[in-house]
Amino acid sequence: MKTLKTVAMVSIFGLAAAQITFAQGWRQSFGTMPRDWETQGKPGVAKAAFTCGFEDGTNRVLRMTSDKASSTFKSGKLSVDLTKTPVMRWRWKAVALPEGADGRKTDRDDQAIGLYVSAGGMFSQQSVALRWETDTPKGTEGRAKYAAGVVSICWECVRNKSDLATNGWYVDEANVADIFKKAFGEIPSRIGVGVSCNSQYTGTKAEALLDWVEFVPASPK
Repeated sequence: MKTLKTVAMVSIFGLAAAQITFAQGWRQSFGTMPRDWETQGKPGVAKAAFTCGFEDGTNRVLRMTSDKASSTFKSGKLSVDLTKTPVMRWRWKAVALPEGADGRKTDRDDQAIGLYVSAGGMFSQQSVALRWETDTPKGTEGRAKYAAGVVSICWECVRNKSDLATNGWYVDEANVADIFKKAFGEIPSRIGVGVSCNSQYTGTKAEALLDWVEFVPASPK
């Protein structure tokens, strides 16, 4: 994909939990449970836990934990126009990565946190995933299919275990519209966002935090 840009490593106070739609974009924070979001798991697999309003010392954020489990915390359809606000930006922190996980291996495909932007319906869904991996080299890109091929994913390893040593927050961004265009041939008109936490394949534990996620216009070239 090669469209991701690191903005900065920061430690800041964010907004109170809210979904905000404004002239130049959209933003969701997690001080309280956001409207129209829900946790979805996998049949026969324990669910990872998602807690909004977790006090981390800088803000009230979304905390996710997994003990040999897997879940995605998903929004409903969003009022986001990727032709006008193509860049997704987010503030995240990994606390514990699933040991031995590697997105390149189907039997070790676990991540402490991944952000998924999805389009489509029940029987055909396309997703772009920006993930914090364990052993996967940063910048690695891949394709995957889930749910018996219904869900097609184009993913990129944004960060990995080399970033865990700082024990800090990062703000990263990616031009999601460009990624969709290159991966699936078009820019979707309706999208949703999901936040995943997985450790079922490695049988380990994982923990991560997410402060906010937003969609904004691309910077002038």
